[in-house]
Amino acid sequence: MMENSHLKHAEKPLAQVRLKKDQVEDQHWIMEMVESCAYGSLGSMYKQQPYVTPVTYVYSREMHSIFFHGAKTGRLRANIHFNDRVSFSLVKAGDVFSHAQASEFNLGYQSVTIFGRASLQENIITIRTALEALLKKYAPNMTPGIDYQDIQDNEIAKTSVYQIKIQDWTGKQQVYDPDFYSGAFPFVPVPVDGR
Repeated sequence: MMENSHLKHAEKPLAQVRLKKDQVEDQHWIMEMVESCAYGSLGSMYKQQPYVTPVTYVYSREMHSIFFHGAKTGRLRANIHFNDRVSFSLVKAGDVFSHAQASEFNLGYQSVTIFGRASLQENIITIRTALEALLKKYAPNMTPGIDYQDIQDNEIAKTSVYQIKIQDWTGKQQVYDPDFYSGAFPFVPVPVDGR
């Protein structure tokens, strides 16, 4: 019986979430989440060993793709070489929702899970464009050629740029429900450490 339940969840469509009430289907909301998150966690796999890597990234609406950079050699590059199927996760944490029962505490959040295929980029224009977009995202107040030199060919030669072509994605969020949390204790938003 339990085996059938596991199969039901393991074989469901990639973008289908367990709790429909938490799912966000608004494509604009999802795109804005993807554009605004500081970093993501990239899941890759070699044989039966999964591997998760935190990466800085930039999203291209025009190409409906994630771009990130990494080292010329290493586990992530090797994993993608042997298996290009990846998953990418983005999360923004909110407040802790307190409740009279400890088991009913919850955490407000917004998240996007992306499914796609990753590929190493070889076109020099694509590589340069992706690296410039990363600099613009993470150093928006700095100007190339003024605050730092333009990207040099020898710098490009030392890094790898990858594209994740998005095949599917899903948004989720946990929001405060005043009816559920109006128990014996009032709602007290508890900031999550690090914010």
